[in-house]
Amino acid sequence: MNLIHIGLPKTASTTLQDRLFSNQDKFAYLGRFKNGYLNQTTKEILERLTFEDSLEYDQSIMNALLQRARNEMRISSRPILVSAESLSVEGRADRRLIAERLHELFAPAKILIVLRSQPAMLQSMYLNDLRGSGQGILSFEAWLERVYGGIRYTETHRVGLNYEPVVRAYESLFGRENVTVLPFEFIKDENAIFFGRLSELLQMEREEVQRRLAMAENQRMSRRHMTALRIQHYLPSGTNLALLGRRLLPRPIYEPARNFVAGGARIGSPELPTRWREHVAAICAVGNSRIAARLNLPLAALGYPVAS
Repeated sequence: MNLIHIGLPKTASTTLQDRLFSNQDKFAYLGRFKNGYLNQTTKEILERLTFEDSLEYDQSIMNALLQRARNEMRISSRPILVSAESLSVEGRADRRLIAERLHELFAPAKILIVLRSQPAMLQSMYLNDLRGSGQGILSFEAWLERVYGGIRYTETHRVGLNYEPVVRAYESLFGRENVTVLPFEFIKDENAIFFGRLSELLQMEREEVQRRLAMAENQRMSRRHMTALRIQHYLPSGTNLALLGRRLLPRPIYEPARNFVAGGARIGSPELPTRWREHVAAICAVGNSRIAARLNLPLAALGYPVAS
């Protein structure tokens, strides 16, 4: 049976892709790798799945691309492992449509969805956006208003904060018994179900899964990095000091400078404003409660808003 990991973003997806999914021998891997794609065929498959308008989407083309991918990997019968965070976000093709496309192309398949408490998700996404190319520095509240202040938004994508409809959509298509939902917060607890379920899905020893994930580095922004962004903020719009340094400085000078800026003490997560904490709870609490009850997950203890 195939395996499809749809994200979410900011839930160790890159770590899973680079350290586990792309480096195992039970599945043929079609997915993201080191923030890119393994090859052009994989890229085209994932981009058609996640971006192509339904009036242009052609299942026969997708079937041919999948066969090409199998030929390129020289595998005929090994199950496929698909992984891309873009499969689960708003702003691509409609998420239900993506799920239906995945079902038509890869079913029967098991589904892996990794969640993160919505307040922590927003904090992480905000800090990640601050690292964007030439972006001006917005306050957390201004960023929340820009990205989540209305039905329409100017970002290329955003994480839908109510996770329950996504989980339910995949359960209805692939069968509840084939959908695994794991809280990201469990990755910090070696005794939690996170590693055991991954080892089952990947048919890999639990100890090996733990060893590989333990090698992951903390990606939270450093205080030095934030200082560099504050300086960049006052330079002409679009200026990216990192790209400028890479272009102008010799590599033996640029690499130590980049490592110095990225290193040092990490900054703390910004506090979610009270108004937004209440707004997020209003959107997510009922759905979180349903997921917690249906899948027996302690979401409230992990910081997820739940209905009282």
